[in-house]
Amino acid sequence: MQVKEDIQEKRGYPRVKKLFLISYINKEEGRQISPVSMGRTLDVSPSGIRVEVFQRIGINSQMELDIACNDETVSADGMVVHSSKIGNEVFVLGIKFNKMQHQLVEKS
Repeated sequence: MQVKEDIQEKRGYPRVKKLFLISYINKEEGRQISPVSMGRTLDVSPSGIRVEVFQRIGINSQMELDIACNDETVSADGMVVHSSKIGNEVFVLGIKFNKMQHQLVEKS
């Protein structure tokens, strides 16, 4: 079995492993699904973020995020592009930002 070794990175920006606390609201079809909830980042990039949360959130859900970035809060909106369950009611989400968030990587 051969392994392809020239796999190219699909992302336009590298991920930076960084732990920030987040609060978020998720919406499906414009309707808020749950109250404000908490989670944490696993990695960030200007174009998106990977987060760990404690509730199932569907792909294509809209997210309103407040990210506690050192001594500042960064607000961002995005869409869930992937979701996977990694434990008992623990989920990892990939969220693509609606607008670039360069300050998240700059503050890392």
